[in-house]
Amino acid sequence: MEKKTECEIVQDLLLGYVDNTLNDESKKLVEKHLSECEKCSQRLQDIRKDIEENQNNQKKEIDYLKKVRRKSRIKAFFIAIGIIVLIAIIYYVIKFIRISSIMSKASKSYESQNFYCETQTNTGSDTASVIELYYKDGKYKEVCTSYSDEGANTTFVSYGEIGSDEIVDIDVQNKIASIKKGDIAKLINNERAIKYGSSPIRFEDSNFFNILNNLRNTFCASLRTDHRQSNKEYYVLSGKFDGGQASWETWIDKETGLAIRDVRENAIKSYYPGTEIVKGEYDDISYYKYEFDIVTDEDVEVPDLSTYQIENINLNVEDYME
Repeated sequence: MEKKTECEIVQDLLLGYVDNTLNDESKKLVEKHLSECEKCSQRLQDIRKDIEENQNNQKKEIDYLKKVRRKSRIKAFFIAIGIIVLIAIIYYVIKFIRISSIMSKASKSYESQNFYCETQTNTGSDTASVIELYYKDGKYKEVCTSYSDEGANTTFVSYGEIGSDEIVDIDVQNKIASIKKGDIAKLINNERAIKYGSSPIRFEDSNFFNILNNLRNTFCASLRTDHRQSNKEYYVLSGKFDGGQASWETWIDKETGLAIRDVRENAIKSYYPGTEIVKGEYDDISYYKYEFDIVTDEDVEVPDLSTYQIENINLNVEDYME
């Protein structure tokens, strides 16, 4: 077996020398030989260069992996955001479609030329009011009745016809019939105003504004189904008013799209006489009942006024501008 030359021995020790793992005796031997041998010195430089290149390559690989990982995180983040946005879009699109469907059903219900609507309003006090609307083929009658512990009291009855410039208001208690004529009366005798007047659901005069209204409800109101207060399932549209301090809630019949119950939280305040001290806050609650094809011609015909005191009142714009 051949004996290794000093160069071979030193070259075997060069990696340990570079790593600084040699003992002092071996280290001195290597350094002494390197000072005298150009070939081994060159070999040392080559080893150090290779190590440096390897370290640079490893650093590049690590940097690359970090870059890939960072890109993956960013990609995953945007994918998650995209999924959330997509879910939100789907949710609001479905909600918009449902709200539009409700409004469409309500509009179709109001197209009826024969319907009865009863609006009952409770304010948390000792009285309640009921307004009954009878509508048939353009003619209508409104009856306002108040209820208390003493019983029912019909305060007035109003008759009119769509497009007419005349309204007949009857003060039942005082037996006075006010016949109001003029362009203001004609404006009041508007089909949309008469039919939609008591509805808490907002309707616009054009499809464009109805779409905007539906979008407003889509983003500003919540929509759910409920049947807690009835054995029938209803839509419940709700939201906030008064700067978010109070809430409103409207129950809607699924079949007709018409409101059956409306609540405005703490919408009515009572005060101690002669002060601004709040005595109590009450919810403004209204209940609605609709029936179709039950109104007769007799229901909307103006009765015989021969027993009433007649008052003729002009309802023209110029009379109020003078």
